[in-house]
Amino acid sequence: GVLNPRPGINCSPLASTNGALEGLTRALALELGPSLRVNCLSPGFCDTERFDHMDEERKRGMLENTADSLPLKRVGQPEDMGEAIYYLLSAKFVTGVVLDCDGGHHIRQYANSASDPMRSKD
Repeated sequence: GVLNPRPGINCSPLASTNGALEGLTRALALELGPSLRVNCLSPGFCDTERFDHMDEERKRGMLENTADSLPLKRVGQPEDMGEAIYYLLSAKFVTGVVLDCDGGHHIRQYANSASDPMRSKD
């Protein structure tokens, strides 16, 4: 996941787990090929039922803020993850791959250009 190459504060457990899973994917692809292909889906922020318990206004704000920070300007949907999994299952010449399906999270700029004091206002 994105926390392996771009860890965040208080994300050490997730960053190390993501790194381990990515390494395991590549190692198993070597060990199990050509009989089996081994790939990994690295999902980005996805709007699922895990947020249904939240206050509607707070949830909307969280989703909008996250979407605004991503290059594709939207959060993922379960269908996006399904399409990525389908690709990994159907691409016969793909193995040892970690597929980031994250709307560009792995390349996003964290600072909002409108409020970033390091950017010119001109």
